[in-house]
Amino acid sequence: MEIEIRSGGVDLQEALRAYLQRRMRFRFDRHPELVRKVTVRLTEQDSARSGGRKHCRITAELNPSGEIFVSATAMHLYQAIGGAVERLAAAIQGARTRHRTLARKSETVRQNSGPRAVRKRSGRRNARGRRPLSERSAPVTPASTPS
Repeated sequence: MEIEIRSGGVDLQEALRAYLQRRMRFRFDRHPELVRKVTVRLTEQDSARSGGRKHCRITAELNPSGEIFVSATAMHLYQAIGGAVERLAAAIQGARTRHRTLARKSETVRQNSGPRAVRKRSGRRNARGRRPLSERSAPVTPASTPS
């Protein structure tokens, strides 16, 4: 996994770079085949209006294809990075789950024979699909045969 870090108006210290790489490696080293490249953009929002809030935007290129964009804003850059990495992990997990379910749907054994006929039920029904007790017929008991 290749990590590219860009900073716009933010001092990118070596400790901050090491923190970011450590968080990314911790989250994604278990599945290195999922993420091909990660681009991180660190910026500072309008400091006069928002009190110097830090913004972290992460773009991840996935294998075999696709991109995921996440962002997080916080008062401190470390918090923004942590929030964005956690959001990225959740987004990748969701994409991975969707990819897996789509693959399962395409590997079905059943033949598609068109839409199945749905039997329409008549009468009133409750939430469980049953008729009220007053409308149900009495249970049929087998007649005893004389011996």
